[in-house]
Amino acid sequence: MKVTRGEDNIGTYNKTDRSYRKWCKTYGGHVFTQHPGFGLIDVYAAVIPDLPFDPHLHVFYEETVLRIRDGLPKMADIPAELGGSGRTLPE
Repeated sequence: MKVTRGEDNIGTYNKTDRSYRKWCKTYGGHVFTQHPGFGLIDVYAAVIPDLPFDPHLHVFYEETVLRIRDGLPKMADIPAELGGSGRTLPE
């Protein structure tokens, strides 16, 4: 992923070393999250207007403050195949 415009307007918040949430300083919207320990970046789907969105699971659900009841698997962190615990949580 590469930020092509407005990089100086992106703020960072992290409550743990596992996730660095990036947000727009002007509008307050979530843009992406870096997970340095896993070498992953989660891009907020709404910032890619033409992206067909078909979710299959929730990652880092253990850290969520908003519970979502949609029938999809809720992973505590990320799947074991990607270096996480692979542990799922109840909906």
